[in-house]
Parts: sequence; C-alpha cells; structure tokens
Amino acid sequence: MDWISTSLSSSRRRASAASVSLLRRASGGPAHPRCFVLSHTVHCTGRYIQNAATRKGVPQMPDMGLEHGKSIHVSVTDRGHARCRALLDAAAALFVEKGYAATSLSDVLELAGGSRATLYAHFNDKDGLFRAMMEEHCGRVLERMRAGVIPDQDADPEARLIRIALHLAETLMAPQTITILRTLISEGARIPDLVETFVRLGPERSRAEMAECLRTLDACGRIRIADPELAAQAFSGLVTGSLLMERLIFPGRPIDRTAVEDYVRSCVGLFLRGSAPAPA
Repeated sequence: MDWISTSLSSSRRRASAASVSLLRRASGGPAHPRCFVLSHTVHCTGRYIQNAATRKGVPQMPDMGLEHGKSIHVSVTDRGHARCRALLDAAAALFVEKGYAATSLSDVLELAGGSRATLYAHFNDKDGLFRAMMEEHCGRVLERMRAGVIPDQDADPEARLIRIALHLAETLMAPQTITILRTLISEGARIPDLVETFVRLGPERSRAEMAECLRTLDACGRIRIADPELAAQAFSGLVTGSLLMERLIFPGRPIDRTAVEDYVRSCVGLFLRGSAPAPA
C-alpha cells in the first residue's frame, strides 16, 4: 500500500485496507497490489473529462474527435491517480460483492474515501464507474490474450487452441466478468450504449484475435477453415456456451477446474476433427 500512503489521509488508508479485504473475499484469494495499481494512467472517457473541466471552471479541452463512450487515457498526478484508482477498485469490489443495483455511491465513498465531487469529476455517476470497470476489464482480458495466448505460432494447432479455449474459460470464471454480464442483462435496456461498448471491446475483439489465429493455421495447411470469422464465433460458442449459462445462473457455485479443463479439451478435439485437412 505504499502507493497510497503519501497521498491519502489515515481514514482513507483504513478504507483502502477494507477495500483489499473486500477484494480478497470477492475473488476468493489474496488481493495482490497489482489489482490496485496497473499503471500511472487513469482510464476515463472523453465525456467524463469534459464534465470535470466544466465543473472546475477551466476551459474545455479541445475536440479530439471522441465519440460518446470512446476511451482515452489521461495522465494525472500521483495523488489524483490514487483517488481515482481507489474509487474504481472500491466500486469494482462492491459490484462483485453486492451487485450493481444494490451498490450506492455512498457505499463506494465509504469504502474508498474521497468526496462526491472527486467521484463526479472522474466518473460522473454510478454508470460511469461501471463503464470504467468494464472497459478496464475488457482491456486486461484482451491484453492477456494477445500477450500469452495467441503469439506462439510454432505450437501445434491443438496446443494453440487449447490455450485459447482455457483463456476463454478462465475469463468466464472471473467474478468481474460475471458481474459485468449480469449487470448488462439487467440494465441493458436502460443503458444500451454500454452493451454495445462491451460487445465491441470484449467478444468482438477476442473473436477477431481468434479468427486471425485460425487464418494463420489455415494458411499453413494445418487445418482447413473456409471462413475464419465464422469459425471463431463457432469455436467460442462451443467452448463457453454451457459454462456461461451455469455461471450466470449459479455465480457462487464452486468451480471444478479439472472438469472445466477436460471439457475444454473435448471441445478443441471436436473442433479439430471438423476442420482437419482432407487426406492427400
């Protein structure tokens, strides 16, 4: 917690300690410092930054061509980063612990410390906190996929697809993923732009990465795929369909990871048998 000790009062340090404890309960494991400090860049959207500028009485930022909901990253001071980070982490933990509807801004402020003015300046409202959590989560998932799952082009097709499938399954088993999905299902009619943002940043980007992997395997003659985009969608559905249903209905049910891994391997086997090259 060194990152926060120089910028928060003792009461805020106590709130941050409570946040660590709550994150530990929500995730089922110890809260690692990296869960709190990912970088010295705070994730916001253009609309929130413009609102903050207006409230503080400073000139509006120049038009950067941002559409509503488009993301940018803005560097802030360490103190501002700590406040923003604490609010976002507290909100994420509470959304997982209590659910979106049952979490109030007062709950977030009680856990994270800070003021409503700071919260409104950075996130605008509870929907803004949820949007920031969702976009950050989607970004982390995609980064892991690009960095540790897709790149190994020397592996055989089965090994590569098993890694991709396990990544998809692990993503669905993450508490934040299920919290996001359940919130979008319950609140989607009220905030449809958040649903569209999630689909664009999450499933669509992941499927695009999978499609590129399948396209590479096809070009090497290791599998035969006529339509990589369609095949990526089918592969994703095959791997995640039943697991997604179970996690949505029974989010608190213990996960048998051995059974999940066995299922994933079976799905990959089915997919490969259907895409095997024709015999010479």
